[in-house]
Amino acid sequence: MDKLKLIKTIVVIITFMLVFGSLMLLTVIYKKARPAPQQHKEISLEQPMGSTIENMVAVGDNLAVLIKNGGEADRIIIYSPNTGQKSLTINL
Repeated sequence: MDKLKLIKTIVVIITFMLVFGSLMLLTVIYKKARPAPQQHKEISLEQPMGSTIENMVAVGDNLAVLIKNGGEADRIIIYSPNTGQKSLTINL
């Protein structure tokens, strides 16, 4: 009778380990298959103090940003979100 209890206990433990291991494996696969969330980063257009963004327009894959004030003439900055850098500055 004791041998039967031992076998039942071993079967229960192995079954638990199989179910738990399967769930862990599925969790790892799910986390790796899911796309990583995009990290929001702070950018700087490197404009003087007092500059204000008046308007933004999407131009293809870039952003055209109209900047006024700041002790300089009005200007349009073409910013590329893909590279995170200014592509071009147009002084008006």
